[in-house]
Amino acid sequence: MRPSCIHCVLKHLGQAAVLMDEANLGYPSHRWLACGHLAEAEAEALDKFSELAIQIRVARIAYSLTDCVEPDMTVLIHDAMLLLETS
Repeated sequence: MRPSCIHCVLKHLGQAAVLMDEANLGYPSHRWLACGHLAEAEAEALDKFSELAIQIRVARIAYSLTDCVEPDMTVLIHDAMLLLETS
């Protein structure tokens, strides 16, 4: 397990959000790139921020299994930002 870095979590969440927007604009392969960034965010959070990691994992799995369940990235980013302030 890698050490947690909340800055890296936020970076990967931001990249995932951008790629989801691109997928919605007609680039379907970007959906899978977004899933990859969600997985990286999850891995970065797991050591110290396990509740956030679970939240990201649930969002990633839902997004990868269906075409219409896009995670609310503002909530994920907000929750990560709260952890940034307290860590």
